[in-house]
Amino acid sequence: MVGFLPMHSRSVIGLFSFLCCIYAHGQIEISRGMRAQRRQLFDLAQAQQAIRMDADRAARELGDLSDAFDLIGGISNRDVVNEMRVLEGLLQRLAPGGDRAPAPLAPALSVPASSDAAPKPQISLADLNVALEDNRIDLYLQPIVSLPQRKVRSHEGYSRLRHIDGSIIEPGQYIGVAEAAGIVSTIDNLLLLRCVQLIRRLHHRNRSAVIFCNISAHSLRDLSFFPQFVDFMEQNPDLAGSLIFEFSQAAVAGNTTLEWKQLARLAARGYRFSMDNVTHLDLDLAELASRKFGFIKVPAEILLNGMVKARSKFLSSDIKAALRRYGIDLIAEKVEDESTVVGLLDFELDFAQGYLFGEPRRSRGPEELSNPPVRQPEPLRAAG
Repeated sequence: MVGFLPMHSRSVIGLFSFLCCIYAHGQIEISRGMRAQRRQLFDLAQAQQAIRMDADRAARELGDLSDAFDLIGGISNRDVVNEMRVLEGLLQRLAPGGDRAPAPLAPALSVPASSDAAPKPQISLADLNVALEDNRIDLYLQPIVSLPQRKVRSHEGYSRLRHIDGSIIEPGQYIGVAEAAGIVSTIDNLLLLRCVQLIRRLHHRNRSAVIFCNISAHSLRDLSFFPQFVDFMEQNPDLAGSLIFEFSQAAVAGNTTLEWKQLARLAARGYRFSMDNVTHLDLDLAELASRKFGFIKVPAEILLNGMVKARSKFLSSDIKAALRRYGIDLIAEKVEDESTVVGLLDFELDFAQGYLFGEPRRSRGPEELSNPPVRQPEPLRAAG
């Protein structure tokens, strides 16, 4: 039919067909372009999502990194500098001709008693100095438990030195030598620093943990170091709820205005104190409470059989309530057998410590305080 159309009509139809083809081709290209744009937009969205995921992952990694820093110390540059100054001061005291602590004033280091402990020969001063210079001093922890549940509530820290072969140097082997050389306070202060470092790491996972740190009379009277240590603790008030500074009754009785002033600085920052090695119970509870003593450790033997000899103002059944009226907790210490626990339960005591519940063990780090081993009671056997 087209063949019968005039020439110009066939030209128009051809042009129209050509234009339709161009239009169709254009639409196809536009469609392709739109699909390409959609793919590009999809790719951009994917890339944006990937960037967002990378940013979230980086944020988490940054948080993990921050937590890791908290775990290994969580301390500022100022804290690091302060600790380095403390260590530097201790090392200077070990150097020949360095400052020495005053002569012995009272029993120095708190040594947990054990009925089967055998005496060992003292080490030489040279061996003691080498052990300290090589940093072969470890923190040992002994649990303090609640009664009657025997749940671990806190720990007491002790220092133990190591020979170069790794064997333990017991306190009885070096206390006399350290006293004669005037370096007992150096050992005490290294122990205190170990406690601080452990609590710092522990704060990452458990801020309720508590460590009792012994401070000897030598450290209290050491004018070249103890004020410096108090400065250090004042700058770390966040540790106040986790560190209890413990003194023997003899050391407390010998305090002068100067020592009480230093302890008052600690108390003003929220630190609390404990008294152990108690031999008499003729105590001024009001004064102890005013000086922020929150704990008194009394040997179980005194509570059960020695109240009169200890010049106690109270009966065994009344002493817990008397202390509580002043906000002081009573801890029965040196508990070594089940019969002693039975006797203590008659007085409804809340806390106890001793080899029965666990001997001092070398600290392996914060994880040890999360689930420490505690000896369980043995079944009572019928007499006969």
